[in-house]
Amino acid sequence: MAVLPNSLNSFATIDIDFFVSLAKFLFFAPTILLVIYVALNEVVRLRARIPNLPGPWGYPLFGSILSLRGTATSDEYRIWAERYGDVFQVQLGNVTAVVVNSAAAARALFISQREATNSRPVFYVLHKKVQQGGPVTSIGTSPWNESCKRRRKVAATALNKTSTESYYPILDLESRAFILDILSSCGGGKVTVDVLDLTRKFALNLSLTLAYGTRVEDVKDLHRDLMISEIVYIEEEISKFRNPASNHSNYIPLLRPLNTIAGWLGLQKGSHMADIGKRRYAYHRVLQEKLRKDIADGVDRPCIQGNVLKDPESKGLTEGELLSIGLSMLAGADTTKRSIMWAILLLAHRPDIQEKAYRAIKEADSRLLGSPNVAHTRVEYVEAFTKEVGRYFVVQRLALPKATYSEVQWNGATIPPNTLLFLNSWACTRDPTVFSDPNVFEPERWMVGDQTANRHQYAFGIGGRMCVASHVATKALYAAFFHLIAHFQVLPAEDTKDPIVADPIEGLLTRENPIAGPKARTVRFVPRNADITKQMLSAET
Repeated sequence: MAVLPNSLNSFATIDIDFFVSLAKFLFFAPTILLVIYVALNEVVRLRARIPNLPGPWGYPLFGSILSLRGTATSDEYRIWAERYGDVFQVQLGNVTAVVVNSAAAARALFISQREATNSRPVFYVLHKKVQQGGPVTSIGTSPWNESCKRRRKVAATALNKTSTESYYPILDLESRAFILDILSSCGGGKVTVDVLDLTRKFALNLSLTLAYGTRVEDVKDLHRDLMISEIVYIEEEISKFRNPASNHSNYIPLLRPLNTIAGWLGLQKGSHMADIGKRRYAYHRVLQEKLRKDIADGVDRPCIQGNVLKDPESKGLTEGELLSIGLSMLAGADTTKRSIMWAILLLAHRPDIQEKAYRAIKEADSRLLGSPNVAHTRVEYVEAFTKEVGRYFVVQRLALPKATYSEVQWNGATIPPNTLLFLNSWACTRDPTVFSDPNVFEPERWMVGDQTANRHQYAFGIGGRMCVASHVATKALYAAFFHLIAHFQVLPAEDTKDPIVADPIEGLLTRENPIAGPKARTVRFVPRNADITKQMLSAET
């Protein structure tokens, strides 16, 4: 039997020892590095806390993100406020955020110190990955600077109360189209109707018509028209990337290289976010160029972007800044759609409110029941119903995140510049010092004269960065609800008979999404008088 020489025997032993040592190193080195990283990161994270401001400490690396998983984030913050106070800090990964949970605190920070709370944060996902650090952002997501000031000024002029009146024909057109779609789908009240595409078409048309003077004629075009289906898909993707609760790469730096490696390995599409941003700019440029051509040919419809292009003050805006205004208008379609869906589910389970609103329209002027033009009217109960939908369901439950522009003071704590701020609109609408029985849907709370003067709805934010389209959006919802109530009774469908579907927490589609949408989508629409509705739809306007 052959025996290995001693030198070869020793070499084999050394070789095995080397590989064992190498294996141990490769196993333990990453673990040791991770422990060191976590320790150093924890020092950074804790040093980012704001002195004298209460709030949970959270976990290493993740902060309070793990505690918020599976919860309705805005409602969880409201509950935490009972322990930590109206204003507290929460650490999301490495980022310290200040959460504002009461009407008094919101006024103190966003009204009394509005100049210091006027900015917006720069997020890793939306600004750096989707928009690739480019200059074109919507007004609502732009940090406060001279460019943002110019864009807001021009947009505010095109969207103020006086200008809104010039858009009433558009609001009437889209609310009538909404009624026509319902009438065509409801089968005389016998057919269950899925309201998702109907409300999506209304919201998208409203945004497209107001912004660019163009619209979708057929609900089917949402899926078969290449441009429209592209807009629907991209805007929904943008809404996901804008979500401050689910994009954890915004807050946990360690996830960023891991996502990059996953892209290299083909485990996820690394270029997806950038592609979405480019495709978004592409269709806005197409819409803008079409509008410019229509203006030059004298065939343009009145619209916000058209007014901006014709406004002498807009001459100083760059092409990117002009596109930003268009981006801002389409960004609101998602919240409009969800507001109407919630309202329809509520009406289906509150026949008493339906009848009060119908009677109020009839008593104001019975001719309005068959009128094609209602945006200019002011039926108090329908106005109150519209406001209460905004308060009770408040779709944007964490208002678009803000950032401090300069130091902000709160109860002995100094909040430094560039700190992330969350207005918890949901908690503010449940503030019992402002809204009695806040968990009850009660339109009458907006009909008590002087007592409503200090009440704020919070659906569009508060302070210097409130949504510039709040006037026109409110009027659009009013017109849609007016026609809906005047022409239909809304009843639950077979699968939506449980009133829980209209509960703003239990009825949520996704609990962690601060842009709240309902899980249920089906109801029955029973025409009150189909002949009157058809006459209204065919009337010349």
